[in-house]
Amino acid sequence: MQNDIDRDLYEILGIDRSADQDEIKRAYRAKAREHHPDVADHDDAEYRFKEITFAYEILSDPEKRRDYDAFGIEGLRRGAPPGADFGGFTTFSDLIDMFFGGGFGGGFSPGASRRPRVNNGGRDMETLVTLTLEEVNSGARKKIDLKRRATCSECLGSGCAPGAESKTCATCNGSGQVRTQRRSFIGTLITESPCTACNAKGEIIEEPCKACRGEGRRQTEETIEVSVPPGVDRGDRLLVRHKGEGGVRGATDGDLYVYVDVKPHPKFTRDGHDLYTTVTVDMVDAALGKKLEIHTLDGEQELKLRPGTQPGEVVRMKGRGLPTRGGGRKGDIIVTVEVSVPRKLSGEERKLLEKVRDSRKEKASE
Repeated sequence: MQNDIDRDLYEILGIDRSADQDEIKRAYRAKAREHHPDVADHDDAEYRFKEITFAYEILSDPEKRRDYDAFGIEGLRRGAPPGADFGGFTTFSDLIDMFFGGGFGGGFSPGASRRPRVNNGGRDMETLVTLTLEEVNSGARKKIDLKRRATCSECLGSGCAPGAESKTCATCNGSGQVRTQRRSFIGTLITESPCTACNAKGEIIEEPCKACRGEGRRQTEETIEVSVPPGVDRGDRLLVRHKGEGGVRGATDGDLYVYVDVKPHPKFTRDGHDLYTTVTVDMVDAALGKKLEIHTLDGEQELKLRPGTQPGEVVRMKGRGLPTRGGGRKGDIIVTVEVSVPRKLSGEERKLLEKVRDSRKEKASE
């Protein structure tokens, strides 16, 4: 983590000092997407996002940028309004913490204000369904035992007892957040934090529903049936609308995402929509050719081996593999032929093979 108070803001955004406002904005958006704590998987994502945002707030303001270009961080002090709070920072990290009010997620808005919204919508949920390769081929309907917090059927998500109503929280005026404002050398900083009077709900329930104790949701267990289309693959995701966590106070339920896993098959390995398998034939059948019955996911199918089939030869059965997702055109079955050579021969078999060998020698000498 960078602690140097003279940290270069242009370097943070990865731009030249001559960059125009459009370049600054593009650089910020790219960096912010890369390091946002909700998507980045490295440990210092939160701090990186903060310093990227700080650099953008300074460089996107022409006056602050001019002060910074002339005098560095000290230039921001010079351009601060009278009575501004400089804080006691001695490192770049201290400066970032002061700018963000001491914690990511609390919110900030230099020189502006914003009104947060209380989100009563249900959260999305995830589960897993495991299929056989036969079910992938034909599609399937799978039952899923689901535990979730569903909207309370007694109060319909309001959290209030029958006949009662909630009232707007006087502390946060229904926003669910309380805001503090102070002046700094950067500008006016507005910090937001969850309202403790209403637990960030924006409403006060004086007579709570007895069934859900005012939460608007209750833990439930149910079995749902999910339709899985043909051709899905491991890692695919199916969407079931409104089967996630229940919403409250009229908000919509979340969705359920069903992830697909596929069991290994005893005969086939899969590569996309193609299936691979191996058959073993006797050396005489390989030499003379033969019709084989091959097990496929659609039943037994005939495979013709041409005379003189060699060990390791590959034969393709077109259209006998898996369909594309939703039931489209099927892939192929790719059959690798292995040739079995007997370790022991009967006397009669030996004589017959010796006769074949002698015959082939005579033809070769002609």
